[in-house]
Order: sequence, then structure tokens, then C-alpha cells
Amino acid sequence: MKLVGGSALPRAVARHLLDRHADGLPDLSGLTVLVPNHRAGQDLARTLARESGRAVLIPPHITPLKAWADTVGGGRAEPQASRLARLHGVLRRTDWLGAVDKWALATELLQLADELSAARLGGAIGARIRALNGAALDRETALIEAVWHILNGDGSDPQACYARALDRLLDALAAAPPPRSDETTSHSTRPASGQVAGYPQSSSQMGERANARPKAIYGYALGPLTALERQFLSRCAERVPVTLLESDIDDDVARTLHQAWEVTEPPLRARAADLARALPTSPLRERVTLAPAPHLEGEARTVAAWVADQLHAGRRALALIALDRETARRVRALLERMEVLIADETGWTLTTTAAAAVVDRWLECIAADFPHVELLDLLKSPFVLGEPAARQDAVLAFELALRRHGVSQGTTDLQRLAQHEFGAVPAWLAALFAARQGFPRSRAPLATWLARLADSLEGIGALPLLGADAAGDSLLETLKALRRDLAGDPEKYGFAEWRRWLNLALESASFTDAGVASPIVLTSLPAARGRLFDAVAVIGADARHLPPLPAPGLFSQAIRAQLGLATATDDATAATADLMQLLVQGPALLSWRAWNDDEPNPASPLVLRLQALHQAAWGAALPEQPPGVPPARASTPPDPTRQPAPLVGAARLPRRYSPTAYQTLLDCPYRFFARGVLGLRELDEADEVLDKSDYGNLLHRILERFHDEDPPLERSTALARLARLSAAEFAALPAFTAAAWASRWEAIQPAYVDAWLEWAGQGWRYQSGETDFAVPVDVAGVGEVTLHGRVDRVDRRPGPGGDARAVIDYKTTASPDLKKKLNTPDEAVQLPFYAWLADAAAAYLPINEVPVAPLALDGETDVAAISLRLPALLEAIAAGAALPAHGVDRVCRHCEARGLCRKGTWHA
Repeated sequence: MKLVGGSALPRAVARHLLDRHADGLPDLSGLTVLVPNHRAGQDLARTLARESGRAVLIPPHITPLKAWADTVGGGRAEPQASRLARLHGVLRRTDWLGAVDKWALATELLQLADELSAARLGGAIGARIRALNGAALDRETALIEAVWHILNGDGSDPQACYARALDRLLDALAAAPPPRSDETTSHSTRPASGQVAGYPQSSSQMGERANARPKAIYGYALGPLTALERQFLSRCAERVPVTLLESDIDDDVARTLHQAWEVTEPPLRARAADLARALPTSPLRERVTLAPAPHLEGEARTVAAWVADQLHAGRRALALIALDRETARRVRALLERMEVLIADETGWTLTTTAAAAVVDRWLECIAADFPHVELLDLLKSPFVLGEPAARQDAVLAFELALRRHGVSQGTTDLQRLAQHEFGAVPAWLAALFAARQGFPRSRAPLATWLARLADSLEGIGALPLLGADAAGDSLLETLKALRRDLAGDPEKYGFAEWRRWLNLALESASFTDAGVASPIVLTSLPAARGRLFDAVAVIGADARHLPPLPAPGLFSQAIRAQLGLATATDDATAATADLMQLLVQGPALLSWRAWNDDEPNPASPLVLRLQALHQAAWGAALPEQPPGVPPARASTPPDPTRQPAPLVGAARLPRRYSPTAYQTLLDCPYRFFARGVLGLRELDEADEVLDKSDYGNLLHRILERFHDEDPPLERSTALARLARLSAAEFAALPAFTAAAWASRWEAIQPAYVDAWLEWAGQGWRYQSGETDFAVPVDVAGVGEVTLHGRVDRVDRRPGPGGDARAVIDYKTTASPDLKKKLNTPDEAVQLPFYAWLADAAAAYLPINEVPVAPLALDGETDVAAISLRLPALLEAIAAGAALPAHGVDRVCRHCEARGLCRKGTWHA
């Protein structure tokens, strides 16, 4: 039945009920109104009270159909977790499925089985598929038939229980006597004078009403009904008048949306012309606003600014339809910064909560023997091991020790390091080791694994701390429910299989923060069905989200249509209808981002059709929301950031200077300030992966040992010794990270030996490796400072006038880059500095390429002038010279102090 007289369906329904049953007012308790969800029922109850204008009103029995059926019960359905586990147990023994993810397949088949049951196809599904496809899907058909009998053969599936509940409800309606005209006014629940009855009623009241035969049954905005529900309503109509209500297209906004989205003939231009003749002025001009944004942040800011505008206009009941959850979360954060709270009805998957992250980190520690990243995350978490502040300093010291010693994982190495650092293993670390040791890893049923997890969480003190957190408590309750539901499942799994299942189970569970009560709600299109709002923002109105794209499945859309299952077209039709019901209620914003991950992200086809119709009918585009800046609390703007140039007194200057410190001072005085004066350093990385710097250090160790052993000047023997030493060093590293580097060095070793033999042929002999040199220098205004350096290799050559000396600096840098440094020794000071310290000739030796050949410093280079420029610079600094940030890109690209100097914001 179509209703006329209001663009918002709940208001039209309320008006219809009040007019149709005016003779029974103020008592409408003899009616039953089916609504899509409880929140829609609350809106209808409030609207009825407001539209009636009465001090007292007894509302109808307002309920979703599923909730009505639950009042009579259809038996306890087998828990979904148990059904999924049973199905997976069958699939893992089905050989022809191969390496497919059987947990994901089981989830898909479980959903399909419930769809088939709701469509009342039952055991006939195999015959139906074969009739449509012959033998093309023989194995798939046999699998679906087997799944049906496994899950639904005993009638314990949810749809079978729902069907029994509906049958009982029909029987109750048939057995109940028809209502008397005076029956409903004698309820003890009649509100006192001056009050309005609320919704929902208590469970006892709902039970009483459900067992009574209603005078009439109404339903509105119920959305797509299954075959099971349609059959129930059809049979119900044989006993009680049943009326399904929907809005008539009597509103100008609804008429325009209808022509854009629900009508395809005549062509759009003809429809636009008809609209223009009937409506000279666009009804959408002041109603629908578009908000294309260049990126996520732009869209979120625009939506937040729009919400602020609606609140300033006096609108309070706002719906934010979260088609794009990522952007919606950012909108929520911006609004909370404005102190505008949002009731988030969509919630979060449990896997995205901090509480679930703790469980994941703990299981990774169990699986991989405490990898340092997950271990440190766990130690810093407020959900384990008691109050984190009590161990904060010790954990930081332990982290620095891990990084300094390169310990990446392993209980034995971690215990040894803790003993070295603290003298004994701290209690908080010992608790983790003990809990992991007490966690059995043998194959077991899912429920047993969950029990093991609970015991281990208790061992690390996580249970009370998680229970005190809203999301953590929800996580623990979910784990308890899964354990209870799976108690009877005997199938055994290994640790990795169980963990995969647990991740999927937590991804399918959600957490909703019920602690926020706000008229501004973040919700989905189906959840907004049948509800009343003052204004609506649709976040993510792009082609990816509106209408929803079909998920891949076992059946094509054509087969689903032939079987009577819901198709992508049905989902799109339902989404369009839901959206229309929202847009006709008040101002609406349709937002989307034009780009997604550097790819164009077009608007929804619904938006494009609406734009095209509006342009054709009224010669103008729909209005667009300008890029917004959400209002914020007034604050003093920060001062402009200037290029830093600190002054440093002589007392704060270091007393020792290496070639690296000298080069840093030349490259960027501010970087020298951060490193040398403030003493700031990047944290070491406790990582097993060998990078280029680690590779260079490894080669330095190998070559030092090679020359310390004084190898013979014979190629094959020397090469064999170098290969042996190299193999021993690389063998100490994990094979997966060292193999490529070892292979690279193996190809260079012959060239290195050849270069060394050629050098020895010139009379040079190895003197020492990793040799320290130091020279004290007096600096005016500072005092004595030490210029020092460690040289990779020192060689000597006897001669008639005395021994000559040369310093060799190993490099894994490419030769062309080293030659550039040799061309500007006053800018690249390391090699001249070494030559001055050792009073020797100097050369780079590239050991990262073939051939290996030394690159010598020009003998005419004034190494003393270059090196003694450093004391002159220190004297100037002590006298008041600043240490400015140079901002040279070549240096800044790899500078760890860039966040301090704020390059990029200077003068902004």
C-alpha cells in the first residue's frame, strides 16, 4: 500500500496509523507494526507520540520480524562457529580442492548454505543446479549438496530454527482469540496521565503482546525479504489483515530521485524535459550537495565542516553513512577534536583493536621465539604484566641493549642479554618466558587451543587488564563464547592452522563502543533503513561503494538469479531504495575522493546519473560543498619556523673529533650540533637482515683476519685462506639473509687477492689493521682537543731513506663516487684526515666491484691545511659563530636530525 502525505516514510506511517485507527485512540496496542530494526522502531514510537498530540498514547507492538519470532522460539540453533568448524573438517579431507584456503571456503559455503535455506531450496539444490548447467559443475554441485546435508540435515541450522519459530508464531496467532474492543485498555502497563509510552517494551510485555492476536499487522521499510519471510507474511494474511506500507512519489525531491535512479524509459533527456516542465525550479538545489575531494583528508575535512554547518543550523539528528570506513574514521576523529561525539553503530572488527593486537603479538612471540619487535610491543603494552610505568625504564634499557648488541630474537640470547644488563632476568621477562614454556604446541581441538591461550594470557597477567578495557572485555567474551560453542568439536589442528582460524574469527567479530550516546550516528545504509534524520552525509559515494560491488562466489550472478538467490542487482536496488528514503528527509551531502592510491576514483553511477539529469533538466550542475576546514578551538598560531642556527659555548663542545665528526661539521653545522653537542643518535636496529652497512663491516672483519694471519704471497693459497675466513664469517649469519651477500663477495675475492699481490709486488707489506691514531691540538678559547681516527689498514714499504707508510680505507662505494671525493679533498676530508693523522700516503680501496684497484690521494694535497682547518672552525664556534642548518638536499636526504631542524617549514 502506498502512503501519501510526507516524504519521510516513518512520519507517513505514523500519520496513517493515527488516521486509520483514530476510533481506538489513545490505545493502539492491538496493532503490530513490523520494522526493519529496533532503532527504526524507536523513531516510529516517538513519531507516533509526537504526531498524536496526546498526553498519553499506548503504542502498537513495534518489532522487527526476527525479534517477534524469537518470542516464541524455534529451538536453539547450532552456533555458527561450530557449524564452520564441522564444515572445515570435511573440506580439509576433500582432496580435489587442492591448496585453497579452506577456512575462507568454509565461510563462503556456510553463507551460501544459509542463503539456500532461506530461499527454501533445501535438498533440491543439486537437481536445480544440474538442470541449469548439466554436468558443467558436477564436483561443485556434489560439494554443495554435501555441505547442505552436513549443515542443515538435522534441522539445527539458524534458518530452520527461524522457520520453526515463524510456524509457531502462526499457530499462536491462529489459536489466540480475536482481540476485544475493551481488552487492550486494561493493561497494567498503561502509562500515567501526562506520559507517553515508550519503545521498546520489556520482554514480558513483548511476550504478552506476541501471544495475542493483533487487529492488524503493518510493515514498512523491511528491505529485501527472504522466501521464508514472504511465505510467513502470506500465510499470516489468511488470519490477520497484513499491510506493507511504502511512500508514494508525491514529493518533488522523491520524484526527481525516482526519475534519475529507478526509471530507465523514456531516455534521460525526455525525463529531464518532463521534470523541467513540471518543476521550473530544481527541488535538489537546496537539498543535495556533492563533495568531490582530491584525497581522503580533503573528503574528511569537508564532511566535518558540513556537520558543523548542520549543527549551527539547529539540526541534531544527523546520519553519517559510512560506505568508506577509512574516511569515516577520519571524519570521526576530526569531529571529536571539535568535541562533537559520534555514536558509531558500525563498530570495529576486533582485529583492529589494541586489545586484539596484544593477543596477536603474544602469539607471534610464542610462534617465533620472541622476535624483538613483537616482544618490545608486548613489554610496552598496558594490557600485560601489571602497571607498565613500573617497568618502563628497565624496558627502555633492555631495548637499547637489544639494539646495541643486535639481538633480534631467541629465548636463550634474550636471557643472556638480560643477565648481562641487569644481573638477573627481570620478573616481567621471566613471566613471558615461563608462559611460553607452559604453552603446549601439540595438535589439539580448537576449544583446547583457546583454553591454552586463556591460560597463557593469565600467566602474563593479561586477563584482568583486558577485562577492564571495553574492547578487551569484548575480546575476552568473544574468546569465551567461541570456546563454549566449540566444546564438542573433536577435530585437531596444528598451531598455525588454529591461529589462521582465530584471525578469521576475530575479523568476523566486531566491537561497538556503547559508551557514547549521541544524535549524530555513524552507520550503514541497511542499518539506517526506516529511521528518521534531520540531515544525511553519505561518505564514500564512489563507484567502489555505491552500489555495493558483488563479492566473488561459487555461483555467477546469472545462476543466482535462476536459483532465486539475491543478486548484485537486487543488492543495488535495495541500496538505491535505502538511499532515496534518506535523501528525501532533509539536507544531504554525497562525498567521495577523486583519487585512491594514485588511481582515479570515479563517482558512483547514481551520482553521475543524478548529475546528468539535473544538468539536462535545469541547465545547472548540482551544488558542490567547497573544501572545508573544520572549526577548531581558537589558539595562538605558532611563530614562523626559521632556519635554526644555534650558538654553542666552548664548554659544551666535544673534546674528541673523528673524521666523521669533521665531515659532519662541514656538511651541516646543525647536524654536528645534534650529534656532537646534544649527543643524539639514531637507535641501532636489532635486525637479522644484512644491509649494505652490515655487509661492509663484515668485509672489514674478514680482511683484518686475513692480513693478521700473514698469508703467503701465493695466489691459490691466499685465495683459499680468504675463502675459508669469509665462509666462516658468513656462516655465523642466518642463511636467508647472508646468501646473496656471500655470493657477491665470493665473486670479488679473486680480484682482491690479485690487487693485494700486485701491491705486495711493489714492496708493500701489511703492518696493522683497525689501527687508532690520535693527535692533540690546542684550540684558542677551547683548550686541548684530540683529533683521532681508526684506519682500516696500515702498510709499510722499506726504503733506503726509511720506511714509507700508506693507509688503506676499504670502501663498498662505487669507484666513480670515490673519484669525485678525491677531486675535492677539502670537501671530502676523511682520507686527507687519515693521511695527516698517520703521516702517510692514503688511498681508497673499493671492494664492491671488479677489478679491485686502489684510488690514491694526490700526493700534492695539503693534508695538514685540510686537517688543521678543524681547530680553526672550533675556535670560531667558541668565539660565537653559529651552527646553521645548511639545508643541502644531498646531505638532508640521509640526515637523522631533519625532524629537529624542521626543514620544509622554514619561514612558513
